[in-house]
Amino acid sequence: MSHPPPLSSLPDDIVLRCLALVPRMYHLNISWVSKDLRSLVRSPELNLLRSTLRSLHLCFQEDHSDNNSSFHWFTLNEAEHGLVLNPTPFPSHPSYGSSSTVAVGSNIFFMGGSREPSTDLWILDTRSGNVTKGPSMSVARVGRTTAVGVIDGKIYVMGGGEFNEEMQVEVFDPETETETTWELAGVEKVRKISRCSATVEGKVYMVEYLETNVYNPRGGEGERMVRTERFTDMAHSVCVVEDVLFAFFTRAGLMWFDTKINVWRRLVGPDGTDLVLSRVKGMSEYHDGRLVVFNYIFATDDNGLWDVNEVNKNVQCMLVSLDRAGDKICGRIDWSGIVATVPVWFNFLHCLPVSQ
Repeated sequence: MSHPPPLSSLPDDIVLRCLALVPRMYHLNISWVSKDLRSLVRSPELNLLRSTLRSLHLCFQEDHSDNNSSFHWFTLNEAEHGLVLNPTPFPSHPSYGSSSTVAVGSNIFFMGGSREPSTDLWILDTRSGNVTKGPSMSVARVGRTTAVGVIDGKIYVMGGGEFNEEMQVEVFDPETETETTWELAGVEKVRKISRCSATVEGKVYMVEYLETNVYNPRGGEGERMVRTERFTDMAHSVCVVEDVLFAFFTRAGLMWFDTKINVWRRLVGPDGTDLVLSRVKGMSEYHDGRLVVFNYIFATDDNGLWDVNEVNKNVQCMLVSLDRAGDKICGRIDWSGIVATVPVWFNFLHCLPVSQ
């Protein structure tokens, strides 16, 4: 019986493409396999390749006096002295106001209405900039109260409809969007649904005030929706970095969810104390496995107060390295800087990593 050739026998460019798909937390283990792999894991070529496979798109909403809104997209790019947000010429579209948003591949999907319930699905192709309408959902939903997750490449959406103890879960396969519609995945009993949702280990986590609900499509009847610990704080932003769920809360700040015991834990700094990050508006996974965080910095007057006459504000970005230490995750701010200046009336809306 012949054995497949070892990874080290393949050309370096092929090995690098394989390593680019491996979470950064496993790089230390890989580096112990051989000197060649250790060299490739630490090479700048691997980081460059990762950056070409994924990009990070941010969307800001601008409200107008006629109750209409326009939307402005930016892409986070590397510059000579750090990072910068460059404007992206995506056409403005009302669907961007939906809070129920998810990226699959190079496409961004917007589900439900921004203010009124809607069955609409709109798809933004980030490669071409085209916006197309997809198959309608069966249930009209409001984006800000709709949870969404991606499991095995399929989009699961729940909540956002009429408030009652039962909700319909729908699933959509983007790979077959031209020949299929949304399918009913089941009816679940749940008290609350939050737009702060993300997928970890094949489950959709919905981070709501007082509780975190977990939806597992592989569970049996009556076992797909599970309520975890009570946590008296409000989440404003969630993301997943290398299969770890992070959330920014009003009082507790930045925390991560320990899925083994279903408990929220604090992110600690290099000295073992809590890593404090304030006024986080959005966060996501960076292409190299770090956490990227965004907030605003406002101009101040001579007394250190917000200058009400200032018409612009700065967008600050931080790159945070994450390392496990026993049952803790340690964070270290590797870089911090201003990546853009926008009008004060711009509101942060979306922060989405997409494949290129």
